[in-house]
Amino acid sequence: MQDRPGELAGHEIIGERRLGAMPSSELVDLWIRITSAIVKQGFAIEYRDLEPPRTGTFNGLRIHIDPDVGFEMQCFILLHLFGHSVQWVAPSLESSLDELQNTDNMDVFLKALRRYEFEAACLGMRLMHDAGVTTMDQWYSDFVETDWRYVKRFYLEGAVPEWSECVAHDCELISPVPIPELKHREVEIRFAF
Repeated sequence: MQDRPGELAGHEIIGERRLGAMPSSELVDLWIRITSAIVKQGFAIEYRDLEPPRTGTFNGLRIHIDPDVGFEMQCFILLHLFGHSVQWVAPSLESSLDELQNTDNMDVFLKALRRYEFEAACLGMRLMHDAGVTTMDQWYSDFVETDWRYVKRFYLEGAVPEWSECVAHDCELISPVPIPELKHREVEIRFAF
């Protein structure tokens, strides 16, 4: 029902791509396409009960998602952990992980972490586009920026912040980058929270 004549209800707004407000039919289509694309890239996808605050893990061979996480968040986590999985098993990206793992300087670490997070995001965007999903770039980009704010606050404050305090809208669009050659191997388990 419309509140004012001539206005559309929020769920009817065409092209709306707000974080937390994505129509479920678009998320289901996204999920089907990206799960297929990730499996075709050689990664297994599994649901697993994870210890809070973990929402997903990856080990270079598998991506695990906690089924208790909301479906929209699962879609983002899967794209993002795909990107991180690629970073850890693509020989051409191996050197980009050095600074992230080998510094005690918080400023250097945060700069390396931002590059790491956004590189993973660019790989996730490529996967999404390669899977035929090209209408959700703003949704994904807003999720990426929100996730970055969340992770950055965690490292600066030493505690997991409220997700709602980190939400970003109308962010700069993530640019897809080519997915490099992968050499699948098991790596130390990494997680999203």
